[in-house]
Amino acid sequence: MKIVPVHGHAALNLVDESLLILSDLHYGVEAEMLRSGVWVPNRSTSRTEKVLKLLKDTKSNRLLLLGDVKHQVPHNSQQQRKDLDQFFMAVMRIADVEIVPGNHDGGLDSIAPPEVIYHDSSGCTIGDIGFAHGHAWPSQEVMNSRLLIVGHEHPAFSFRDRVDKLHSESCWLRAPMLEHERYEKVPEQLIVMPAFGELAGRTMNREPLKGLGPILRNGMADLSKARVETLEGLDFGELGNLIDLRL
Repeated sequence: MKIVPVHGHAALNLVDESLLILSDLHYGVEAEMLRSGVWVPNRSTSRTEKVLKLLKDTKSNRLLLLGDVKHQVPHNSQQQRKDLDQFFMAVMRIADVEIVPGNHDGGLDSIAPPEVIYHDSSGCTIGDIGFAHGHAWPSQEVMNSRLLIVGHEHPAFSFRDRVDKLHSESCWLRAPMLEHERYEKVPEQLIVMPAFGELAGRTMNREPLKGLGPILRNGMADLSKARVETLEGLDFGELGNLIDLRL
């Protein structure tokens, strides 16, 4: 089954299934920041336009969202509801939508149209590929897959240049998976998707190497050997060799 990253975007395309895969859109994050006294322009319209363009460019008629479609928990502000209403209305004109719920998605089912397909938070499979948000343990069925794809971690790669300017770039992580007593079988490889939301990012090349979800917290993937790739496809090598680049 052919799955390819979309050049320049935090998106995957499962070509044979006409399926676009995104994670961590975090609609409503601007409203939450405003509640904390920080104002940033609302980017929900441009975010939705970008999703629509990706669906058209990849000729996808299905959209799989790997959790954290919304940001605010446990409440839903009026602005977040408005942004999500506009998103679903626009996207569902051209694609069927499926969601693997994330830890920010409580109450999303009261906002999303009834036509949206919900999977269990333990993930789902398509062919020999497993999908999960990453905040909860995947099911054994998902772990029987050849490849596991998760979000939740918002991976970014940070470094300083020769004039001491700090750069931080969203990145993909591809890590070999390790056996664990919880599972009879595990996938060969884990892919951690960068967040599609523009304001989400967490530096991964910093000691100690660890993640937020149970898979990375419990050492089920060898992060030191994870390949770090930018959205443009530049391979920076293994994460273990990129620690604390004058951060």
